[in-house]
Amino acid sequence: MAKAKKLPSGNWHILVYDYTDENGKRHYESLTADTKAEVEYKAALFKKDKKSRRKPKLELTVGQAIDRYIELSQTLSPTTLQRYENMRKYGFPDLMEVKVSKLTDELIQFEINKESKRKSIHTGKQISAKTVNNEWGLISSALKSICGLIFNVRLPKKQKKHKELPDPKTIIDIVRDTDIELPCLLAMWLSFSMSEIRGFKCSSVRNGQIYVDQVRVTVGGLPTEKENAKVETRKRIQSLPAHIMDLIESQENYKEYKRSGIDSYLVALNQNEIYNRFKKLTKAEGIEMTFHDLRHMFASIMLTKLQIPEKVVQEEGGWSTPHIMKSVYSNTFSDSRKNADSIRDEFFESLF
Repeated sequence: MAKAKKLPSGNWHILVYDYTDENGKRHYESLTADTKAEVEYKAALFKKDKKSRRKPKLELTVGQAIDRYIELSQTLSPTTLQRYENMRKYGFPDLMEVKVSKLTDELIQFEINKESKRKSIHTGKQISAKTVNNEWGLISSALKSICGLIFNVRLPKKQKKHKELPDPKTIIDIVRDTDIELPCLLAMWLSFSMSEIRGFKCSSVRNGQIYVDQVRVTVGGLPTEKENAKVETRKRIQSLPAHIMDLIESQENYKEYKRSGIDSYLVALNQNEIYNRFKKLTKAEGIEMTFHDLRHMFASIMLTKLQIPEKVVQEEGGWSTPHIMKSVYSNTFSDSRKNADSIRDEFFESLF
């Protein structure tokens, strides 16, 4: 406990630690009295009362602690909160009704081992180590923030997946002249993610370039626009190669925008329509890959086939650290970027 200090007024003052909030900030109670003995007595009473105040929190169930943690996290993005809600709903089902006061390292480890073997109700497949790690991350944060408890457990090791991606020419042949050619090329050729592609508006295209400053995600089954990308590095500008610019200019909504100024989303299809049509086309050719794999294909092409420097690829794909991105954002089209764009566009154009 901190030492009591005499104030200029003659009173005595002491700070007593109370709790640490969900952001890691420590909070203290300020106590004042006429004498040193009195203020130290107040501090002792506060510490005693603090234990009794904390005790009811230990009578919460794990699920209730998570619910309270989510209530205090409303400043987070809607997608993060939705992910928390889903983990609360499906993760560690047998642990959710256990009272916090009954938790031990051994009990939690047993539940982690069991959760690692759980099958997803959506896919029927065993959930990944990454999913288990994420679920425990939420639980441990809630227990620490709400109840002041920390447990020592072992989590399953995340396995690196090695997926064989098809030749890019194969994908181009599959999607060419279909209604998903534009979103697929935006992903594979220019590195954009599904949320970025869905967030593009006709007004995002200016002077042969496309600007990434908002994304569109699905929250509670409804499309939700977020003005800022998840991380600063995702805010970027990409030059538009001739083929993609031609595709954009052929879109009816883009023609309407140029004619009337009425803005709309550049890609009219929703996430499920893009994803399902892509899966159907690739599966028909015996190819197993997700739409997001197109973004990985971009990185693979740039790094291995075209030998583009890693830093340039990170800038193009928005994978660099925030401080690096901020230093180059105002000068996105440096000589190295222009050279990389030229090499990249020449490669893709040759596939057509």
